Amino acid sequence: MRAVVLLLVTLLFTSCFADKAVRIVVINQLDSGRTGPPYDLDITVSGLDDGATLLDAMNKAQDQGLMTYSGIDYGPRLGMYITTIDGVERRMEDKEYWQILGGADMKPLDLGVSSYVPSDNETVLFRSMTFSSDKAGAEVHEDL
Repeated sequence: MRAVVLLLVTLLFTSCFADKAVRIVVINQLDSGRTGPPYDLDITVSGLDDGATLLDAMNKAQDQGLMTYSGIDYGPRLGMYITTIDGVERRMEDKEYWQILGGADMKPLDLGVSSYVPSDNETVLFRSMTFSSDKAGAEVHEDL
């Protein structure tokens, strides 16, 4: 009984003090090469747990009607691949994708939305990009 009470108090304490905030910004223009405004979407999702992933923040934003998104879930190993944000679709068949940038230096992330855990008050940018292939393989266009 004591363990159950302790667990309930811990859960209540954690949920009452969930206060991490994440800013999500989006640039729809293909290959803009920029990280600054103007943004096509600029929202802040607050009340997140410290361990919340970017996907958790996106789910909360969608639940609150702040944004919409869809994607392909490749399961626990690879996670969610985002294809559409607020009705703007980026299709692999068209050699388009959403590049995700974040961190203090606003650089491309090494992890996807399912695995990346943004810091409190971090800004995460979804930037619309294209890729092309050459003889050596796929080449991703970073900042143009």
